[in-house]
Amino acid sequence: MTLLEDRTGPTTEETEADVAPIIEGRLAAADAARIGGSGGGETPRPEVGETLPPLAGQLRSALAAGLSTAAVGLVVGGIFGSWAARGLGLAAAAIGAGWALLSARSSRATAMQAAMPVVLLVVSAALLITAPGGPGSMLDAVREAIAAGRAIRPPVPFDPGWRVLIVMVVGMLGFGAASVALGANAPKLGIVLPLPFLGLASVTQPESEQLLAGVFAFVPVLAAIAVLYGGDLDQTRDLGSAFELKRLVRGLLAAVPLVGVLLALGSANFLFPDPVFDPDDKPQKPRAAPLSADQDRVLFEVSSGAPFTGPWRTGALDVYEDDSFLIAGFDRHRLVDLDRTGIVSKIRTSATQNRVTITVRDIGNSAVVPILGGTTQVESDGDLVLDPRTTTLRVPTGRAPAGLVYTLSVPGYASESELADAVAGSGPSLALQRAVPPPPPGVQALLDQSPTNPWKRLDFLRTKLLGAVTAKGVGAPIPVARARVEEMLAGKGTATPFEIVAAEALLARWAGVPSRVGFGFDGVNAEEVGGVSVSTVRPRNAAQWLEVWFDGYGWVPLVGSPAKAEASLDTDPNARFDPGIEPSDDVAVEVYLPFELEDLTQLYQRIRDRVAQALPAVVLLASAWIGWPFGAKVIRRSRRRRWATAHDARTRVAVEYAELRDFAIDLGVGDIYDTPLEYLSKVRDDREHAELAWLASRALYGDLRTDLTDADVLAAEELSASVRRRLAEAQPLQVRLLAHVSRASIDQPYTTEVPNIVRLRVPFVATARARVRAAPRAWQRRWRRRRRPLARIGSAR
Repeated sequence: MTLLEDRTGPTTEETEADVAPIIEGRLAAADAARIGGSGGGETPRPEVGETLPPLAGQLRSALAAGLSTAAVGLVVGGIFGSWAARGLGLAAAAIGAGWALLSARSSRATAMQAAMPVVLLVVSAALLITAPGGPGSMLDAVREAIAAGRAIRPPVPFDPGWRVLIVMVVGMLGFGAASVALGANAPKLGIVLPLPFLGLASVTQPESEQLLAGVFAFVPVLAAIAVLYGGDLDQTRDLGSAFELKRLVRGLLAAVPLVGVLLALGSANFLFPDPVFDPDDKPQKPRAAPLSADQDRVLFEVSSGAPFTGPWRTGALDVYEDDSFLIAGFDRHRLVDLDRTGIVSKIRTSATQNRVTITVRDIGNSAVVPILGGTTQVESDGDLVLDPRTTTLRVPTGRAPAGLVYTLSVPGYASESELADAVAGSGPSLALQRAVPPPPPGVQALLDQSPTNPWKRLDFLRTKLLGAVTAKGVGAPIPVARARVEEMLAGKGTATPFEIVAAEALLARWAGVPSRVGFGFDGVNAEEVGGVSVSTVRPRNAAQWLEVWFDGYGWVPLVGSPAKAEASLDTDPNARFDPGIEPSDDVAVEVYLPFELEDLTQLYQRIRDRVAQALPAVVLLASAWIGWPFGAKVIRRSRRRRWATAHDARTRVAVEYAELRDFAIDLGVGDIYDTPLEYLSKVRDDREHAELAWLASRALYGDLRTDLTDADVLAAEELSASVRRRLAEAQPLQVRLLAHVSRASIDQPYTTEVPNIVRLRVPFVATARARVRAAPRAWQRRWRRRRRPLARIGSAR
């Protein structure tokens, strides 16, 4: 029911007749208070009419919305496989729903609702106290958490930034669902609103958390429905707490067998069947992630008695489709656990094994750790799994931890003579690594000239390519068409390192040898750490290379360099430098000439930059200018009450009524010329408003002028606060917000007999404003003077 009504109300006589019973009851209570006070007894508190819905009903709505949101928080925590994340999601849902309940029962509902994001930010900052960088690193922590979530498959590491995201997202979701349920008096809507988010969180669950996700998605929603069982808020308003508790217990007991059925179905692979098509298992284009100079760090350290300097494989591209080399699809069921035997390959296990120890330092947001080609066995102090398709090592979940140590057993690389005597791989298991479109004419001509031995044919083609092509640029993966290989063989233009390796892989397949593009790192850096010499690998060691399969040797890495490369003026410390590569015929010379740089920035760009620089200050000033009335009115209320306390009870009642009328003026529904009783005729019948109006009239003009008690003052305070709150709730949100920043009651208050805010008047501004307001009137007077002579002439005719 809206409090205000745009209508012509009853007359003063009708209003007095309507509220007469109320006033008589009020007089009786006041007289009883005075009599009791004279006898030395305690002054009873006046009864104020019921202004809020029952707490039990609102609590049920908030609890239902909170339980539904709790399901979202618990399932979101499953994305990280962390009970701490689940607990934080549960707490965020409780904070959101609880704050919505407090806001609904507060006299300052709008301010409480607006403070919700601030409360969640404070909670998030408190959760980052123990994180590296503390609360000041909140934005960086969130950015890093999102980057890790994109790079790592669930379960995602529960980094500190996720604490902020869970608290903000789940907390706001719980607050929104509970606020809608309370505001619309529709508790069922509070259950429904979080369900779409529950579905989104459910589809990103790791396989190990799917069963728990089903339970956590089902049980809280079932509990929320049980809370509302038996009818809506209007039908269950008068039910007692004993009935509520009994119904909740019955719901929990009924949920036990349902949860058992859910667990049985989950164990039977009914709820989470294997997908017919898994998009992750489809080959995908690799994403380039260049490491810039500010990311230079030690990725891992190498310790070996043998002269192994790489290449250190972290992945391979083995599918060629649509002129692009694609990375193999990911299938978790394909992974092999190395905890027991550590056997990677049974090829060349009888050969002399070299032991290479790798210590991970900071591999970044990656689950993959480096491995050498031809590795036969892995010994590790942590959990490692093997992807036999790409022959890569990885941790089962999350990112590779710093400090992980593992040892590789590797035979020496095959020599050229051994490969010349070997047979190129064949069979259905290598069909993808042999698939290639027909060679272009230029490549076919070279194939006709090459030897028939697979290794010698491959070596012939690679020598032609590396002798003709000129390297330039970085190794970002891009499409490499057949015609592009022909251009590189002809020595036309330049090519990136990735294009050269991709061309080698295509030439190997045309030569009849299974091939793929390996990527990772090549080479080591001799450094001293604490006075000890160590071999490190850094981002500048990133590389791609050709890998070919020969029976009896497996995947053999072939690292080659073109004979020529364009000189680079790049100063990036992560750029690779190979002293064996000669400069191309187009020599680049660094020449330093003194000259004055011209600023070619366009005018609109300069204006845009200046506007961007000034925008924060403008926004701050505009916010201060718009929002200062809110703070001013808070100060005014406090000042008025202190001023009234120094006077008598009559003044205190007047201040409380003046606060109501000033708030009505800010809402645009006030009239400063109406007396308290006259203003009653312009609103709907309201018991508390009528009681306050009669109390103010009797205290200011009637029989209570000299007979007011503290009970009357307390009643005026409570009635004024209650009527103001319900007056605001009856208005749209935008009207309430505008009322808080309105200057109407400051410029023209209901009464000037109580303190008000004195606005600073700048003389020349006030004069200019007066001239602007007077300009239309002056223009009208001049127009009338011009028309008068014409009127006289017309009348004379």
